[in-house]
Amino acid sequence: MKRFLHIYPLTIADIDAENRLSAGAVLCYFQDAIARFLSTAKVSALDLMEEGRTWMILEFHSSFAEDMPTWPGIVQTEVYLSEISLLKAYVDFLFRDSRGQIIARGTSKWVMMDVNERKPVPCGEVKRFVEQYDEKNHKAHERFQFLPFDASAEGDHSTQHVVTRLETDFNGHMSNRDFVRLALSSINPAMIQERTISEMHVRFVKECLEGEVVGCSSKVEGDDRIALFLSNSQKELVCQCQITWRRTTSN
Repeated sequence: MKRFLHIYPLTIADIDAENRLSAGAVLCYFQDAIARFLSTAKVSALDLMEEGRTWMILEFHSSFAEDMPTWPGIVQTEVYLSEISLLKAYVDFLFRDSRGQIIARGTSKWVMMDVNERKPVPCGEVKRFVEQYDEKNHKAHERFQFLPFDASAEGDHSTQHVVTRLETDFNGHMSNRDFVRLALSSINPAMIQERTISEMHVRFVKECLEGEVVGCSSKVEGDDRIALFLSNSQKELVCQCQITWRRTTSN
């Protein structure tokens, strides 16, 4: 079974105000773990750049335990390819704490892109990538239904942000972690009180460059869900994040 394991020590930068591993940090650890996994076969994004190709993440889905690890601590990551279609690859993950308890689990959807033509590349064209897939890990993935984006609609809470150089990745685009960080930081503080994230679903739609203005609006769904929409100055959706909350357990 081709599964990649890696242990990360928690850093101060990856905990929230309650000294809990943050949802944004889970995304960051996951992306680093999958990059390390793919680099063992020379098919990470940096490896593929030498061939004029790269990876683009389309969606990230995760559930979170109520009892998340605190600093100082560790996160044990496990990532593996769970499904490959003509153009899409699905990577699943499990995160455990030092006791071996699962603290986060989920899946993600990726496409391999031709850098110059900006078109998807069939997964089967890179044999050494397909060889990392083990049918024993196969899992069929249902399509998650994101709420529709309405550029003309007034959100329940909105903010604006200018992309800085420190928020861009090696491709020169705003990083996925910073998309999520921006979305989470735009939530009305009153919504967060006595709540923790139980599920997070993200789709990455369009790239943003340094200097671009990104607006974020939110739509509250009942008492336990919120949808966050990031859009550019042309009112085009660039990223969407949907969160389900749980009430924190009273001490």
